[in-house]
Amino acid sequence: MKKLIALAIAGGALVACSSNKAPVEAPVASAPVVAPASAPVVSNHNAVYFAFNKYDVQDQYAGVVKANADYLAANAQAKVQVQGNTDDIGSVEYNLSLGQKRADAVKKALIASGASKAQIEATSNGKLHPKYDNNTSEARAMNRRADVIYTTDQPKGYSTDANGLPMVDGSVYNGTVTEGVE
Repeated sequence: MKKLIALAIAGGALVACSSNKAPVEAPVASAPVVAPASAPVVSNHNAVYFAFNKYDVQDQYAGVVKANADYLAANAQAKVQVQGNTDDIGSVEYNLSLGQKRADAVKKALIASGASKAQIEATSNGKLHPKYDNNTSEARAMNRRADVIYTTDQPKGYSTDANGLPMVDGSVYNGTVTEGVE
């Protein structure tokens, strides 16, 4: 009888300690996350990509930030809008806030690299205007970004692609941008 009671107590303790809920990740800046080796790379997106639920500008995007900051510093009339975007996981309100934090982080990085605060507007699209369908983890990763969009005095090598994403050629930035950080 004692063994049966001990077994029942141990079983109850195991059940009480288990949970079906996924852990909630707090939206805080963190150390850079390295993109997986299989992440697609392009040389001309004028954007900064973010890991899930993050808004820190990773070191791998320093080149694209610096190229835009240098152009803005050399062209006082140039202005950009940094649009923060998210994937479709979470509420509209939460994603609008996260998108704004992403846009603000890129704005801060541009200013730290030499651009004027007056040249940069930071806005959020949240999950409201996805460029990719959000049906796969890869597509969701492509939506987690902040786009640097020139509104006046854009560089000669600036354009947008068929999805409306901002692009720059090698005359503006000749490094690579890793898309879709996991």
